[in-house]
Amino acid sequence: MREMQPTGTLILIGGYEDKHQERAILQQVAQAAIRDDGLLVIITAASGYPEERAEEYTSVFTALGARQVDVLHCTTRDQASDAEHIEKLRHATVVFLTGGDQVRLTSMLGGSPAFHCLQDLYARGGTIAGTSAGAAAMSSTMLFGRKGDKVHQLFSLEMAPGLGLLSDVVIDSHFGERGRLGRLLGAVAQNPRNLGLGIDEDTALIVQGGTFHVIGRGAVYVIDGSAISFASLTEDQPEGIGSIYDLKLHILAHGAEYDLKQRRPRLTPEQLQSG
Repeated sequence: MREMQPTGTLILIGGYEDKHQERAILQQVAQAAIRDDGLLVIITAASGYPEERAEEYTSVFTALGARQVDVLHCTTRDQASDAEHIEKLRHATVVFLTGGDQVRLTSMLGGSPAFHCLQDLYARGGTIAGTSAGAAAMSSTMLFGRKGDKVHQLFSLEMAPGLGLLSDVVIDSHFGERGRLGRLLGAVAQNPRNLGLGIDEDTALIVQGGTFHVIGRGAVYVIDGSAISFASLTEDQPEGIGSIYDLKLHILAHGAEYDLKQRRPRLTPEQLQSG
């Protein structure tokens, strides 16, 4: 039996999104709730400062017009099974995952009733958004560890299972600002099946129906290793100056689109006219 594809939307934010001026990215999150006068639930499980993050985002989303905003604090595995929390998620139209530590997030939610509610929400057409660690945790394979601030140097990486809402990708946030090209290159070289997605701060990619488009002030970097002919990264030499041949890199700015199934950018009508 063919598996049903989710009909919802994922909004992956590179971190430090604008919260005080135009707030264009967070407006996209709020608008998803406003359209259906639905419930927007903020999950603070990744954060070491859950009360502060909850207050901050509740204020922003309310100011942007979301009428129903609630918070789910999840600091233990038991809370991810709490009946009151599950009831919130069952009625949610939008879920927002704050930043913090993606391993903390997945260790609290992974495989829990709360996680299954997220899967159901995405499958039935809802929106799941995440910033920084909240974005990085959405893939099946999750990257964390050393920053890789030299683009020509490969690094011994730490990877773990993510939430699996977006398959065959590995996601890195704060990308340009924290010099993370080296570690994303290493992640793709370790397993070229995964498409590398690096997202700058105050930038987001919005995934719908197998494609995504970019919004924000930075860029999204797509690293495609499917045609790699050689990589010097091995178990004996997990880091240092490395060689990778026949790697493909795309840089996508605001308004650009990318087809995740075909693994290629899509020219928009605006780009065709300007070209």
